[in-house]
Amino acid sequence: MTIAEFTFSYMLRNSGEVLSVVEHADVRLERRDGADLLVGTVAREEAVRASLDMASRVLALMLSDERLASDVVDAMRVALPWVEWLDEADRREFADAFVRTASACRDTGQYGPMAKLLNRWKASAEIAQSPELEALLTAPRGKDKRVALSRPGV
Repeated sequence: MTIAEFTFSYMLRNSGEVLSVVEHADVRLERRDGADLLVGTVAREEAVRASLDMASRVLALMLSDERLASDVVDAMRVALPWVEWLDEADRREFADAFVRTASACRDTGQYGPMAKLLNRWKASAEIAQSPELEALLTAPRGKDKRVALSRPGV
């Protein structure tokens, strides 16, 4: 679905026009002084949440069946190409974490944890495919030296 975009100030001046668009599509309100807002109908939002609920339940059931689990992991490799960079055990761990997080997001209504999960696993995949990056991140750093500081004006 396409998201219509308006500035927040335009919406304040032309709320009737913007609200008529909301009846058919979600609207992104761009703000200068804060995060953009998304305006939509409750029915559309409930449909999105119900879809996530159904998808996470189906994936959870498929992962719990050893005959289907490898197919789910393979599908994730196609849907998210960076998953290929993870080793086989990590791919399965990612799939399990994805399903558990999707279920928790659905139950709480908080979807930020899913973005965090995806970002962290993607970063892990990038490290796994780059021996140079892995060496840099795992190199010994030595010990921090304690430096005595005096208080200003003392």
